[in-house]
Amino acid sequence: MMPQSPGRLVFVINSIGTGGAERVLNILLDERPSWARMHEIHLVLLDDGPLMRAIAAVDHLHMLDGRGSLWRSMVQLHGLLDRLQPVLVVSFLIRANLAAACWRWRKGRAPVIVCERMHVSSHLSGRYRPAANWVLTMAIRNAYRHANCVLAVSQGVADNLVEHYQISRERIETVPNPYDPATLAVAASKTPAVHLPRPYMVAVGRMVAAKNFAGLINAYAFVDPAIDLVILGEGPERATLAAQIIELGLQNRVHMPGYLANPLPVVARARFLVSASRNEGFPNAIAEAMALGVPILSTDCPSGPAELLSGHAGAPGSCVQASAGMLVPMDDPKALAHGISILVDRDDLIVSLGRAARARIDDFPQNAIVERYWEQFRTVMATEKQS
Repeated sequence: MMPQSPGRLVFVINSIGTGGAERVLNILLDERPSWARMHEIHLVLLDDGPLMRAIAAVDHLHMLDGRGSLWRSMVQLHGLLDRLQPVLVVSFLIRANLAAACWRWRKGRAPVIVCERMHVSSHLSGRYRPAANWVLTMAIRNAYRHANCVLAVSQGVADNLVEHYQISRERIETVPNPYDPATLAVAASKTPAVHLPRPYMVAVGRMVAAKNFAGLINAYAFVDPAIDLVILGEGPERATLAAQIIELGLQNRVHMPGYLANPLPVVARARFLVSASRNEGFPNAIAEAMALGVPILSTDCPSGPAELLSGHAGAPGSCVQASAGMLVPMDDPKALAHGISILVDRDDLIVSLGRAARARIDDFPQNAIVERYWEQFRTVMATEKQS
């Protein structure tokens, strides 16, 4: 006779896309400890869409029909959780977090842990009009308070939840993303899936306003460096960016080969990675490049890059050398252009920043961080049993 499971652990996420949240969830499920393997593991996707990456083996996969709607997602998730009666619910990304926390709010019987990956206020302000932003702010402020624990991916994300959403700091734990440089190096050693110019800088991300590829292209045009720019990713702004490239006469210098399932061979061969982002939590593209020893030039946008690179941007128009990379003010194309020109010309700086970046990623060892996540899960479950 098979031993009876001690209960169901349910993990909830919007979908399996290409982002950092999906990557971390997959690592957690794949490397779960022995005590967790005694439980039934259920993975719930709020949307019925294509799986954009491989996922770890679970006991049950549930694909709902949320269609991107918070209300539809909540109704369907709550019905499923009521039937499953889990012993723990762990959610990733804002919609899944809201749906899971609201289930707890309406007297869900299991503890709920929400994993917040974004600097929420800047993320929402860049996506929604003021009225919708206010509604979502109130929803997060009230729902997250009913979660047993909020796991923030960076200190900046945690501070934002306290200051803008009045979440008790005692309810928040900060656990960063995990990285295994050896595994990343193996993936980076593969042959690139696209033809590459030489030399080039690289940028990686979804083509949306928050990533500010338009500002990066303008900065590139401003300095006109003797190096090409490769932008990896897809998204709704592709056509607009393509038109901008033609208008600036850069069609032979700026390359957009699209989304790559494995971008690391391209990243690893770049002179440096550049990010013009306006909003990050714990930027996975930057961290993976650092693990490969690739120098970083980034905007000092809320919460992510400054923590990773251990520094802050300076005055408008300036580029500051932080401990593990270069930082410029956000939405400052002249400063970004200045940073590009410095890294194009300084071979010695490329070498030293690459070494510093690689050393910094050792502060986020995969095994230890995965263990921290699972220990937090077990602590919350034990506390709930005692209450």
